[in-house]
Formats: sequence, C-alpha cells, structure tokens
Amino acid sequence: MGRAQYRLIYFGLAAALVAVIALGLAFANPDGEAAELPEALESIHPQPGSQVSSIDSFEVDLPVGYVAELWIDFRGSGSADANWVRIPDNEITFVEATGVHSWRPGPDRLLDSWQPGRQRVRVVWDTISGLPDAGAHEWAFRVTS
Repeated sequence: MGRAQYRLIYFGLAAALVAVIALGLAFANPDGEAAELPEALESIHPQPGSQVSSIDSFEVDLPVGYVAELWIDFRGSGSADANWVRIPDNEITFVEATGVHSWRPGPDRLLDSWQPGRQRVRVVWDTISGLPDAGAHEWAFRVTS
C-alpha cells in the first residue's frame, strides 16, 4: 500500500470516530433534560432522560455522612397530580462507607418492575449529624419494555 492509501484509511477512521462521538452525544440525553446535579449529589442512576430496562436499579450517591429518602411518582407523567410514594427503608440498600443508596424493583418490593414509559423519581437528603444540609432533587427517565 502506498502513502496515499494509508492517509485515506486514517482519514476514514477519524471520520468514523467523529460520527460515533456525535451519535453518542445526540442520544445520551434524548429528553433534553439538564444533567446538572445539586452540590450534595455526587451521582445518580439512571441519568435524567436516559433509557433503562424494567429491572434496572435507582441509585443515588451522596457524600459520606448523608442519609436519603427515595421516592417514586406512581403516575410518572410529571403532572400536577403526581402520586409520590416513599420507598420503604427496608427495601433500600445503603452503603454507609460510600454514601450510596440504591433500590431495585422485584418480588415483595414496592414495585415488581418499572412500567414502560416515563418514570419520575426523587431523592430527599440531609446530614446524619452536625449542621443540617437538607435538599431534594427529582428527575425522569424512560423505561423500555
């Protein structure tokens, strides 16, 4: 192969890489919701606007020393008549050393599985001890069937 053919191959690979990155950015947040989090939240899963399976978990990462309540909107639509229900503490897995709170639907849980469509969740947090630093954040994601 000549020098010109190698240049064409490198150019093609670079163009393919740019296309993959552009598609990833375009589909990473299909609902167009902002992914900015309040200062106390280190990370959340699923991300706002993302698509997940019906058995995926709902996870919140707070700094060590915080505790959270997790909530689900049973109507999921985001309308004014939202039906917020708190997930029972005995269904939430909390790792105190990392500050991660997680919940997964399943048998003998608040939900057997997420229903397909738009789902809204909320986290309410505060410090365990010391000065209070309460806050709340809610977001939506889509569940695929």
